[in-house]
Amino acid sequence: MSRQTSQDLKEVIRDFRRDQVIDVARRLFGERGTTEVSMDEIASEAGVARSTIYVYFANRDELLRACLKRMHDQLIETISESWDLGNGPTERLRLLIVGIFEQLDESPAFLRLALATLEAVSPSGAAVGSELSIIGLDVAGRFRDLFEEGVASGEFRFLDPDRAVTLIGQQIYGAMSVRAAEPLPRPRDEAASEVCDFLVHGLAG
Repeated sequence: MSRQTSQDLKEVIRDFRRDQVIDVARRLFGERGTTEVSMDEIASEAGVARSTIYVYFANRDELLRACLKRMHDQLIETISESWDLGNGPTERLRLLIVGIFEQLDESPAFLRLALATLEAVSPSGAAVGSELSIIGLDVAGRFRDLFEEGVASGEFRFLDPDRAVTLIGQQIYGAMSVRAAEPLPRPRDEAASEVCDFLVHGLAG
């Protein structure tokens, strides 16, 4: 095995272990309903040494941020294939909402915890707020691109872009909050299409 191949394999294993720690931490945070989950428990559930976690994350708040970032990365990966297939703004908006709901459905308890933590004046609250701000900027940028393309194509009427992005974000955030609290949420595609139809009706005027 060449030195480069060996190095590549080590990086794959490293990334796999890191993602494994993040996924376990996200599940445990959600199940416990608190960010005060010990690193020992996370390490045990992930099947790694406690010291291994600190190779990747300096502290629990950094791990908490990584949980949110991984959800965002998975969202972008989910929508990337269909994002550039010539779909129009309305269909891409629907696909984005489906992707958001997919991440939500995988970890509803964690999302509820993250939103509750956001309200707390604490290091964890600051960590969550900082990461959600970064994610929010990216998602808002995608909303803006979709809206401006829709105006250019005639699918949407002209509105102030900032106001349009705010309205889209408010509707989707509200739908996420409701869905996260439902013990038996409606089928994902059906719920996403309903939200999308409501938004498009307003955007099209």
